[in-house]
This record gives sequence, C-alpha cells and structure tokens, in this order.
Amino acid sequence: MAETAHPDTEARAEVEGSSQAPKDITPVYEIGFHIVPTVGEEGVPAVLDRVRALLGDAEIISESFPQKMTLAYRIERAQAGAREKYTESYFGVIKFATEREHLSAIEKGVQGIREVMRVLIIGTVREDITQHKQRTVFSSDRLEGKVIEKPAAQKEVAVEVSEEELDKSIEALTG
Repeated sequence: MAETAHPDTEARAEVEGSSQAPKDITPVYEIGFHIVPTVGEEGVPAVLDRVRALLGDAEIISESFPQKMTLAYRIERAQAGAREKYTESYFGVIKFATEREHLSAIEKGVQGIREVMRVLIIGTVREDITQHKQRTVFSSDRLEGKVIEKPAAQKEVAVEVSEEELDKSIEALTG
C-alpha cells in the first residue's frame, strides 16, 4: 500500500518554501522586573547584566535602564527568614525576541535573582508602540483678537432673618 501525503501538509510545505513565507517569525516579548531598592544605584547595573545574561542568545530589541519609582502599594516578601517590605523599587524593561520554549527558563532564572522582587513576561510586537508626548505650539496670530472679559462675581449681601421667619420656613419645609 503506497503512502500519500495529506493535501494540507503539501500546501504547508509549498508555502514554507516559497518567497511568501515570513523570514523572521520569532516571537517578541517584554520582560518587566522590579529590583529591590536596597541594592542602590551602584548595584543596579550588575543586576541588569545578570538579567541580560539569562536571556542567552535572545535578540535584544530595546531596553530601558531601571529607574527608581514609588510603588502603588507596599510589596512584602519573605527573604532569608525575614519579611521584607518595600514601597519603592528600580523598574526596568527589556524587549527581546526568542522562541517560546525558552520563556519558562528565563522567567525562573530571573525569579531566582535575589535582588529581583517581581518579574513579568508579556508577548508584544517588534515595533515601538509607545506614544511620545508632543507639545502643542500656538503661533501668535492664533492668540490675537478680541479679549473676552469675565464679569466680576457679585457679593451676596447677608440679610437678617428673625427667628419667627426662620421657624416658619422650617415648618413649611418639614410639613
């Protein structure tokens, strides 16, 4: 009995061999991590180098050097038999491309760094999708013209009310 290839398998092989197949389909990820503030500014580069080393041969697309920030809430963690409590950290992000099967090892490796208190890896796109703030500039001719004056607020004059009138008003309101 002769074996025949499934039509879908043949079609897939043709697409993979054609010029229409994408050349680089390596998934792109971002790893965000919080470094404990006790390392100080001088210790941050060493921790960042250790995170980069764990990425192995992954293509690093972009990164932001960890910046000190105030956390939205206090993070507590058990470390060396004691509870550590942090309200600030150094937060850094690295965008990289690697195969999906490497993610688990990368995440476990970064979690194993004692100075890293939180880590998150998300899938993303290769392009930079951040929006940069642009200043709005107005030319002087747009600002010329009639100036609209706002009328000054008039002060209310306090009027004396007798106790009888006040009692009548309260009685009318309460029924």
